[in-house]
Amino acid sequence: MANLDNFIKNWRRIHKQTRKILVLTPNDKYDWKPAETSMPLGELANHFSVAEWGLAEAVFTGKFPTDRPEPHKSTDELVAAFDKTHDELVAKVRAMTPEQLDEEVAFGPDHKMTRMALLNIMTEHEIHHRGQLYVYLRILGCELPSLF
Repeated sequence: MANLDNFIKNWRRIHKQTRKILVLTPNDKYDWKPAETSMPLGELANHFSVAEWGLAEAVFTGKFPTDRPEPHKSTDELVAAFDKTHDELVAKVRAMTPEQLDEEVAFGPDHKMTRMALLNIMTEHEIHHRGQLYVYLRILGCELPSLF
C-alpha cells in the first residue's frame, strides 16, 4: 500500500497547489475567456471539481457519469465543493485494495487501463487545467502565488 499512500500524498499536494490559485478566481469574471473558442473562466474553475469527481467515478465504477453537478456561481462555493469532493474521493480511494487498483476499467470506447493508471491521469488532468487557470488569471492582472 506504499504506492497508494504515495499517490494520495501527491494528490493532496496537487489539490493544495490548485486551491491556492482557484481561490483567486474573480466572481465578476466568470464569463470572461481569452479567445472565442476558449472555455470561460467560470467553466474552467468549475471544471476542477467536476472533472476530478467524474474521473474518480470512472475509477470506482468503470464508466464515466453522464450527469454533472450544477456549476457554482461563486468562487467561495466552488472552492468549498472542490475541497469537499476531494476529501470524499481520497477516502474512497484510500479504501481500495491493491487488487482493485490493478483491475482494468474502460477508458473510452476502445481503451482499457488499470484503475491506478486512471487515477494518475486524473492528477495530470488537474495539473494541465491549473496551468490554464494561471494563464487566465495572469491575463486578467491577478496577483498570483508561485507555481510551487
